[in-house]
Amino acid sequence: MAIILIVDDDPTVGLIAGELLRGEDYAIVEAADGDEALKIVASMAVDLVVLDMLMPNKDGLETIVELRRFNPGIRILAISSGGRMEPGPLLRTAMLFGADECLQKPLRLPSFSQAVARLLTQTSQATSAMEMR
Repeated sequence: MAIILIVDDDPTVGLIAGELLRGEDYAIVEAADGDEALKIVASMAVDLVVLDMLMPNKDGLETIVELRRFNPGIRILAISSGGRMEPGPLLRTAMLFGADECLQKPLRLPSFSQAVARLLTQTSQATSAMEMR
């Protein structure tokens, strides 16, 4: 069972993500900010992090940098509504910082579930390749 960490300061996003992924073989874990997410990733094996870019304490960009430093193989799906600005530039910056994919909020079923499946497949392939070495 794949473990997906949803990181967003808006608890509604975790509920929506869980609902969109219902029926799949995923375990959903939630964190309210980057600090909490990093503690969770340090304490358990997480397959995918769905990460909001605009959060208090430690934002998405800072969290991406730290995730990549300590767990370079973890898959990251950056999400954002952009807050007071357009989400495009922020999500492009997230990709430059190391996110694997990005989506604009609100999350929608086809694009969100396809991105999750794609990233988890990449994780499985990367893990299989590393185990073969």
